[in-house]
This record gives sequence, C-alpha cells and structure tokens, in this order.
Amino acid sequence: MRLYLSSTFTDLKRHRAIVGSALRKAGYEVVMMEDYVARDQRVEFACKGDVVACDAYIGIFAWRYGHIPVDDNLERLSVTEMEYLAAGTKPMARLTFLVKERARWPNAQKDADLARINTLRDRLRKQCSAYFANADQLAVEVLAALRIFESTRLVRQLEAIDVMLKAQDLGTSYMLNIKHKLGLLTEEQFVEVKIGSTPWWNTRLYLVAALAHEFGRTRGLVFVDSDGKFLLMASPLEICHRLALRWPACRQTFTKFRGEVVTLEELEDKMWQYPQFVDEAFGEDEQVVKHCLTARDLEYELGISRDAETVNASDKGPHDLQREVLGRQTPFVALIRDHRLQGLVDRNLLAQRLAQAAIL
Repeated sequence: MRLYLSSTFTDLKRHRAIVGSALRKAGYEVVMMEDYVARDQRVEFACKGDVVACDAYIGIFAWRYGHIPVDDNLERLSVTEMEYLAAGTKPMARLTFLVKERARWPNAQKDADLARINTLRDRLRKQCSAYFANADQLAVEVLAALRIFESTRLVRQLEAIDVMLKAQDLGTSYMLNIKHKLGLLTEEQFVEVKIGSTPWWNTRLYLVAALAHEFGRTRGLVFVDSDGKFLLMASPLEICHRLALRWPACRQTFTKFRGEVVTLEELEDKMWQYPQFVDEAFGEDEQVVKHCLTARDLEYELGISRDAETVNASDKGPHDLQREVLGRQTPFVALIRDHRLQGLVDRNLLAQRLAQAAIL
C-alpha cells in the first residue's frame, strides 16, 4: 500500500521521521516531502499530485497551519490543507491525527495567531481524528489505524434492493429498472438492507437473500433501520434459513423459480414471473400472504444468528479500537459511530495483520 504522509515540517520533523520509519518497517511504501528530488513543478502542485497517486493519506496536525503559497491561491490555503483536500477528491482513506490539547508542546512551535489552525483542527475533530501526545504514541496509533482500515469492508446500498422492495408487480416496466442492477447485487460482499418506513415483505427478502447466495459473492446482508441505525448482519444463507423456518413456502417459491433459470441472463429475463411462483407456493396472491417485516422481527422474532458484534468507535483511538475488535467473538465487527455503521472489520484478517507485524 502506498501512503502519503502529510504535516507541517519543522515542528513535526521528529514525528514524521519516527512514523515514516515505522511504516516502512511494516512494509508500506511511504511518500513524504523529505524524499522529493528536485522537480520543475511548484511544491503545492507536486504535493497534490502525489497525494492522489497514493492509496491512503495520513495527516498529522499540531499547532502550525503551514506555508501559504502566494500565487494562484485565492483562498489562502496552506500546502498542508491543500494536501488534505486533495485526498478528499478520490475514494481513499484520510486518516488524521491531532496532537492532544493538553500535550506539552513548545510555544516556539506554535503559530502566533492560532485562528487558522484551530479552524482546521475543529473540522478534523468532526471527522473522527485520532490523538497523540508524543511521537512514539503517534506511531502506534497510525499503525493501528492502518490495520483497522485494511481489515474494514464497506457496506453498499444497491438500487436493485430498492427496486425489488418497491415494485408491486414484477412486470415489463420493472425489467427496465432491474437488469443492470442485478449484476451489482452479484458483485458486492456486503449489501445494506433498510428496514424502514417502507416495510420489507418476507417473500421479497427471501428472494434477495437467495439471489445473493446463489448468484453472488455476498458474504453478508447488513440491516439498518429507517434512521440508518445498525441492526444486525447475517449471511444470505442464514437469512433464507430463518425465513424458511417461519414461512416454508418461501423456500418452495424460490426452488420452483430457480428451476426455471440457470444463468444470470435468464434470471433477468424471467424475474417478472416470480410473483406467480409465490401465488402457487402460498396458495394465495402475494399481496394477501406477504408479511411485512419489522426491525423487531429481525432482531428478536426470527432468531437470526449474527455474524457481527458491534463496537462503539466514538471517542476511541485506533489502538484501543483494535483491542476491542479483537476481543469480540464474531467473524466481523461492526464499527458504530453515532449509532451509524462505519464499516465491518474482518476480525480474523486484523489478527493476521497483527501477527505478521509481531513477526517482523
């Protein structure tokens, strides 16, 4: 993994050296301005270009705002803030670390006017920055944050899920919406399902879970409520099993439907027939026999075996967070901030990375 290490220089020179050395010993490729060779580009443009060429950004902030270029800089931004903003222009991790408010820090290494750096620090605090008091602690936190990041899998919302939920009839107009979106369902490892103001039917949830299991690489369906609060995560096969225990006709429906399709292309062409198989298996129209699932059904009534315990990531540094994740028992751990899911940490992968680090 290629990392960009960003900070002001003179006040954080020792911190940069220790963190850079620790990262390289851990096997990361580190880009930092100390290693720059002479180049024709102005430094601010060179730095921004190097940031977006990396896989992750590590920003270290103390009490200096940094050099503010004069030319082509109407907003009067420092090079350090430019690097931070550049990292936000592409889908990459931005891991930020702030010196603690009460950490001992030489006055000579602080701006005379702290207004600009305080404004930037306030913004970073809202984005879940970690904190450090000295260079060694910073290195520990940076390495822990990277291990958490590399072991975390994101959950994706897919339009195909919404279409299957909202479509009253799987007719020809429905097919115009579903063909491409079904392909995405087969590609994602973790798919979000929202149990909210528009309720899920048992027949449709079984369909989604069965398709994800039969045709996709989906390892987990992640359920959240209408406010985005995490409820639980379970494998598609477990969801199918629990729904079929409660409503055996759900399995019968999909078994007969699956007998009509072999490939994904056939699935797309015959999806509109699914309600007919529901009617046959249940003995009545889907609109009559459907059960509208609630968060309570999922959390308590169906007895779903969960694949993810939760850890509240608010106000925890990466090192403490790492320890809590490893203390859980489920294969994955859901990181929660303000009741919302931030990602799923593969606990076994995290343990492997720690073991590799210990060997090195």
